[in-house]
Amino acid sequence: MCTALISVDPGSRTPVLLLFARDEMADRAWQLPGRYWPERPRLVGGRDEREGGTWLAVRSADDAAGPRVVCVLNGFGAHADPEKRRTRGQLPLIAASGEFISDPDLTRYDPFHLLIGDAAGVSLLTWDGSTLTDRKLARGTHLVSNRGLEGEDDHLPTAPDLAVTLIEARIKHFRPLLRHLPRPEPMPDHGHSTQQAWGAWMRLADGDGLDTSDVRALIGKHDWGEHGMWLTSSVSLVAVGSGGVRYDLNPNPGASEWFEVVTA
Repeated sequence: MCTALISVDPGSRTPVLLLFARDEMADRAWQLPGRYWPERPRLVGGRDEREGGTWLAVRSADDAAGPRVVCVLNGFGAHADPEKRRTRGQLPLIAASGEFISDPDLTRYDPFHLLIGDAAGVSLLTWDGSTLTDRKLARGTHLVSNRGLEGEDDHLPTAPDLAVTLIEARIKHFRPLLRHLPRPEPMPDHGHSTQQAWGAWMRLADGDGLDTSDVRALIGKHDWGEHGMWLTSSVSLVAVGSGGVRYDLNPNPGASEWFEVVTA
């Protein structure tokens, strides 16, 4: 159950702030962020070893089009035909490169939510298996889950009860925190540690002290029975402005292993 916490402030030096908690099965291998796609040399992202795509891609500030961050969350709805299915992990690479999501047959993708952030703001593309919607996020704070924008999608035809419980509990706990914490302005290449750069948002990024078994936990760990162990495998913090992008990662959520990812 991935979760994205977002702040949009057009008047800031960093108009877009993104906190992305990636939840995945414990046995799904991945690699730390790097430049894994020769055909897209400006992109940096973690690499899913099974499918070769990513859950979050950052376009470097030296790209002529400017910096950008794109992340994907699984959605609920009609699934793709297994014989024709394409991995959703390619979508952040396509969008971060500046290409329009224009696959002539989106039914080849399982449902998704795609967040696209640059100096102009944040857009949210949602595919539910039959319809693609595109909305611009307003100034302020937002929380996006696998249900969509702040869990406002009431149609969950394929969602198990545990997923609904976790999503609703996270929203109820973290949405007010996001709204009331002071907004940082993390800047790249200033020599600041993650903690110094992100200030009050570290409370969110480190999970607000909740135990991993708590249904509210942003950094969670839950047993899905025969499907295996599900956990938060990484937490990313990304700030985007006209002057650049800052990308920090914790590959071991709950531990103090934060570091700034080189994107230039």
